[in-house]
Amino acid sequence: MSNLFTWITEKFRKNTIIPIFLIVFLVCSFFIDKFFSLGNFVNILGQNAEKGILAAGMTFVILNGYFDLSVGTLMGLTSCLTVGLTPVIGLIPSILLALCLGAAVGLINGLLVTKLKINAFIVTLAGMTIFRGITYMYTQQTVRGSSKAFYELSRGSFLGLPNPVWICLAFILLGQAVLYFTRHGRNTYAAGGNMSSAQNAGINVDRTVILNFVICSFCAAVAGVMYASKFNSASPTLGWPDAHMLAIAAVVLGGTKLSGGYGNMFYTLGGLCTLGMINNAMNLLKLSSYYNTLVMGIILIIVLYMDIVLREQSVPSKRANIPGAPKKLQKE
Repeated sequence: MSNLFTWITEKFRKNTIIPIFLIVFLVCSFFIDKFFSLGNFVNILGQNAEKGILAAGMTFVILNGYFDLSVGTLMGLTSCLTVGLTPVIGLIPSILLALCLGAAVGLINGLLVTKLKINAFIVTLAGMTIFRGITYMYTQQTVRGSSKAFYELSRGSFLGLPNPVWICLAFILLGQAVLYFTRHGRNTYAAGGNMSSAQNAGINVDRTVILNFVICSFCAAVAGVMYASKFNSASPTLGWPDAHMLAIAAVVLGGTKLSGGYGNMFYTLGGLCTLGMINNAMNLLKLSSYYNTLVMGIILIIVLYMDIVLREQSVPSKRANIPGAPKKLQKE
């Protein structure tokens, strides 16, 4: 019995999102009417599907010890472009153009950070303001969609789950597969755990970081396209002012370290679901959105404290000892 208790305690210590998720779930289920129901859980997943894709991309960047503040406004820009250009060039070209723009933005961010050695905070903060300005230059009002098929894409469901949820889960699983079963994933953990050691081991750290910025911005573009489909419209205010902070909060609340080298997509999914349950509970309690903002601020403080605790628990010094990394990496 004592061995079982020790095993559970160790699992909870290494995977802090598990006890956090369980506590939030149990408290909400016991004290909030209509929370514990299948329909409400599906609703939580549906409301956070686009945020999940945003958080999945952010996970790659944070695993390298960086973060991207521009993803929220980039999401708004790609959403407006998709809806606005569809009557002009067609739906598919509009979506492809939005996705290519997202990848190009990530490439520029990565090059500025790695080649010009500009701080990632400055680069992505500048990007956040630039994309917001471009979006307002393109349109200063809500843009209405004209494609019924595009609108129905996000309204459909499969096995009881909305299509956006399946798309989100596909990105989570694909991201986890990349991190655990590919060379790029192993390089991501190594570079995040100790960049100097990774370079000495022959890893092209700059290429790894650039590719992760591309993945992050591409995911932001996908989220923007999904929002455009969900509402059959787009607003220049989409993603402003806190979409990037919610994505970072979901990633770090899940247990991924801001300093890099530790975490995975399932941690991020747990953090996303926890934030989604909190937001849903406040909506069921009919609390003002101002309270929601206050609670999210408190959560961010808790998230930063958790990051400090995780950093103290294990400071990776060698590639073979990077916590949270796949076993293949730890054996090399």
